[in-house]
Amino acid sequence: MTEGVSRRDLLKKVGLGGAVFLGGSVLGHSVQHAEAAETGGGHDEYGVDPSDHMVVGEDVIDSVYGHGIGPPAGIDPTALDGATFPPKPDGAASGTIRDVDIAVEERLLEVGGGALFEAWTYNGTVPAPTIRATEGDLVRVHFENRTGHSHNMHFHGSHRPEQDGWEPIPPGGAATYEIEAGPAGVHPYHCHTAPLAEHVSRGLYGMMIVDPPGGRDPAFEVSLLLSGFSNEAIGRNGIVAWNGVAGFYHQFPIKVPAGEQIRAYVVNMLEYESLASFHLHAQTFDVYPAGMGSSPAFREDTIVLGQGQRAMIEVTLPTVGRYMFHPHQHWLADRGAMGWFAAV
Repeated sequence: MTEGVSRRDLLKKVGLGGAVFLGGSVLGHSVQHAEAAETGGGHDEYGVDPSDHMVVGEDVIDSVYGHGIGPPAGIDPTALDGATFPPKPDGAASGTIRDVDIAVEERLLEVGGGALFEAWTYNGTVPAPTIRATEGDLVRVHFENRTGHSHNMHFHGSHRPEQDGWEPIPPGGAATYEIEAGPAGVHPYHCHTAPLAEHVSRGLYGMMIVDPPGGRDPAFEVSLLLSGFSNEAIGRNGIVAWNGVAGFYHQFPIKVPAGEQIRAYVVNMLEYESLASFHLHAQTFDVYPAGMGSSPAFREDTIVLGQGQRAMIEVTLPTVGRYMFHPHQHWLADRGAMGWFAAV
């Protein structure tokens, strides 16, 4: 648990398996290991022993590696498909004008089992929709602020300084940003209104994937954006999630084709932590820092990412099975950021 708040104290506040809504933040439910069940032994289709399981609230999850936070009860296995699988390249020539509508809205989201979060969102989701373009395209963002606070939209990457998006847009205001997409790679975008840490930690972030002219080699593509949720009771980043829902990829592994190239766009938007990381079990992967370059910079099984940093990784999972991924800061994995690739 976070500094100054023990798990015992937390459970006293919320009750076993419970959660509270607290002033724009979240309090996640508790998890306790179940006693070993007699299931007859054996392993599932991904090589996991089904007798290794956890109790999350009243739900049983099939591996002790789920750690501390599970997803909302009854969530649909396809609920994060829009975040997990980026838009496909459309093959349009470089220089295409791409109009994108983005509105800031306040939403009450369930970011873990029973954990409610009063989010500031781009287009109603955390993270925001993934934008995809080709290097040299003009991305024209029509921005509306539908909240009672000032907000804006700042892109990483290269663009004209007058389009940098740091000026606050007042409540009810609007703006148009014209960004020439580039360089080819993966670049976060986020609110840049003071206080910046609050605006980012409340949910105002997303990613833009920029393809090189002519595209990339074929691959099965996945997007993974790491972020956290906080409140006074559990402290900063008491819940940590890939793509906005804690524990989702533990309960619903990302199915990928065994023996084929997989490309993952990994972005760290975890506020209040100086470093995060991405670690893959049982394989090493090629790393393109910020998704840039025509060839990988190095090969690893763990990459370290500062705030706002990102990478494109490519890997082939050779055999059918489950391949775990998580931040190698284990307290982050324990708070909901552990998942699986299920090679099928």
